[in-house]
Amino acid sequence: MATSEHDELDRQVNTTLQGSALGLFLTELFQGSGQLALFLLLLEVVSEWSDIFGKPDVYVLLIAAIGQSAWLARRRRLDLALPWWSRLVGLLFYALAESLIEGRSFFFAPHHITFATLMLLFAWGSALETRNNQPALTLAGIALSRTAQALGPILFYIALDLRGQPWLEGISGFFHSAPHAFLMALAITQVGALISLALVARRQQTVIDQLLHQLKTLSRWGFGSRVVKDVLRANATQSASRVERAIGFIDIRGFTAWSETRQPEDVIKMLNRFYAAVLDACGEALIKSKMSGDEVLLVLPADGNALQVMQKALRAALAAVQPLQLSAGAGLWAGPVVEGFFGAQASQVHDVIGDTVNTAKRLCDHAGRGQLLAGPIDWLADERADRISLLVKGKQQPLTSAAYQLAAQPLSSPPDKS
Repeated sequence: MATSEHDELDRQVNTTLQGSALGLFLTELFQGSGQLALFLLLLEVVSEWSDIFGKPDVYVLLIAAIGQSAWLARRRRLDLALPWWSRLVGLLFYALAESLIEGRSFFFAPHHITFATLMLLFAWGSALETRNNQPALTLAGIALSRTAQALGPILFYIALDLRGQPWLEGISGFFHSAPHAFLMALAITQVGALISLALVARRQQTVIDQLLHQLKTLSRWGFGSRVVKDVLRANATQSASRVERAIGFIDIRGFTAWSETRQPEDVIKMLNRFYAAVLDACGEALIKSKMSGDEVLLVLPADGNALQVMQKALRAALAAVQPLQLSAGAGLWAGPVVEGFFGAQASQVHDVIGDTVNTAKRLCDHAGRGQLLAGPIDWLADERADRISLLVKGKQQPLTSAAYQLAAQPLSSPPDKS
């Protein structure tokens, strides 16, 4: 399967795990940088309660917190990068709007200085947290961002308590009070708790990522990337239903006799090369594949490209096996199939069944070395192809198919002949 198909599946899985846009927004608002803006908003509400609705501070802060959280949530939803400055957009908007209202005094207010300092620490720490390949910087980032979050309430409380007093003198006297000292000790304890929880969560996320990678790999192998993506998109398994498909089979000729004189490891190596060549040749056109011994089943869209994809896949198969004095034949038939999940509720497989599948298999069995038998003729609309009539098992009337004799294309690198 093509790498782009894997990348698309990864994006689909990540989008599903992230949750809804509302969930991302609320996370940014109450656990991200929006949390600090809400702390400052609460301070403004408490300190200016008598005239709260007449002051612009509350509205500007609310717009800054909601706007920044919504913007960050959207970028995360779209899997876009979050540069270090992205968490300072709300701060810049707030500072610009409020400085136009309050003038230069805005920049000297203790609660504004506290807010700006905490936001800078949080943004810096959050940026460092993404340095996954540098553990020391990641740890420093966690410490900075969680410290800013934990100390926010106590520092805003100090700024509120010292309003109208000389700042430096007020801070020294603030901790002479036992309740104030207790609050600071509580805040410091909260710093340690948040850092510890972040490290535990990070470790758990690493384990989840590893498990998720294994599950995605197994799901791709078992069902195919397209099937997994459809299940994730619909949030449910696909019920078996009738659809139009082009079904192809490619089979190695001379495999049984060849494998009897080879070690099992050599047989597996050859089969892996054969499978890889066929699937790579199909590329993104492939809906699903199923490998069984020396044979591959290919499920393709029932369109005009299916014949070209099948010819390319057979040429790739020939190039992979001919250096070992082997060959391959193929069959292709288009028509209705029943496609979806079958089986008991606790154990299901995704497959395609129907007469179209059986017919494609019969054509593959009758194909000669390097030959592709394809039909129906009216679906192919190819007057240049040689037509042959076959009486196959399970059919009362002969099948008319087009016969294509193909030669192998050179491999990009010489196959391992060991």
